[in-house]
Amino acid sequence: MRTKEIPLKIELFSSDQENEFLITNPKEIASILATIAQRKSRVALYYNEGNSMVLTMILAADENGVWIDAASNPLDNRHIERSNRIVFVSTHNQAKVQFIASSAMLGSYEDSPAFLLALPRKLLRLQRRDYYRLVAPETHALKCVIRPVPDQAHITHEITVMDISIGGVALVCEASGIELQPGMKYENCEIELPDVGTVEATIEVKNTFEITDRNGHIKRRAGCVFVRPNGQTTKLLQRYVAQMQQASIQADTK
Repeated sequence: MRTKEIPLKIELFSSDQENEFLITNPKEIASILATIAQRKSRVALYYNEGNSMVLTMILAADENGVWIDAASNPLDNRHIERSNRIVFVSTHNQAKVQFIASSAMLGSYEDSPAFLLALPRKLLRLQRRDYYRLVAPETHALKCVIRPVPDQAHITHEITVMDISIGGVALVCEASGIELQPGMKYENCEIELPDVGTVEATIEVKNTFEITDRNGHIKRRAGCVFVRPNGQTTKLLQRYVAQMQQASIQADTK
């Protein structure tokens, strides 16, 4: 059976959900990052408010700090060094690992350009069973029904879901009829999950970003989190996750 590659995308969670995956012990954080370095696992480094990304590697890590291989483009390195919020995403034992640095200083590690940053105070580690991110062609994607006017429930907009996880969704911004901007919240949103049920939740837009498809077209997406989902919503999402994972395993074994 093939091991499915974990996409190195930023996971978005509300504060309550994030606490479920947090690791705060410095020794444990250093151990995880040192293992990633030893195994030379890929690391996605996001800067420019998450709108720009380079692939890199962790060179070394201990409780005194973390060395990250510099980008090949000097311009990227200058932008990264000036950033005050850098997000790193990698994998550890088939779990997604994510942490944030407020600064990175460009220096040299074993005579090669590298960034030095402080050991993160917290780190997110998400087991495959804890999340699932579905990426589907727009023609087969899920739909999120949004009611943009709180006191007019009859006014609805159907927006294509490109990514979905237990933590939230990424929505297509084009031709949605409403402008999705960070900080906006929408109550009573609905997403029908085939063979599972309909999720009803409040979503909050956390960021917007652009992706380039295989044809070179740039498309805008909005990353959203589920705000304090109730037990029923969480149960439906977990059930959908389990079904999609099972379908993925069966596809890999064929």
